[in-house]
Amino acid sequence: MDEQTYQIVLSPDLGIPPEEFARAWNEMAQARAIAEARLVESKGTQFDPTLVAGILIGVATNVASSALYDLIKEVIRRLQDRQSTHPRTHTHLEELHKPDGTRLVVVDIDEK
Repeated sequence: MDEQTYQIVLSPDLGIPPEEFARAWNEMAQARAIAEARLVESKGTQFDPTLVAGILIGVATNVASSALYDLIKEVIRRLQDRQSTHPRTHTHLEELHKPDGTRLVVVDIDEK
């Protein structure tokens, strides 16, 4: 499988700053073993500001999308467990493919 770069976009509703997510990803051995999370600028990218935060997190990985999604959910669960002000929520992940080949994983709260 070829290496693919994903940009993870966090909804403000999660209450998790992108910097905190990137730090938690890199501290988790299982996640860090497959990819390093780093903050990237969102130049030239337009998002609905009511849906997502403007800062993206780039994660380069050569693992299946489902494994990546599981790691994203685990990082969010751990962060929510640390923060009593942000109760644990069910997360919803949606992958979007941009015309330029960019893959975005939008992470928000599952309302179901």
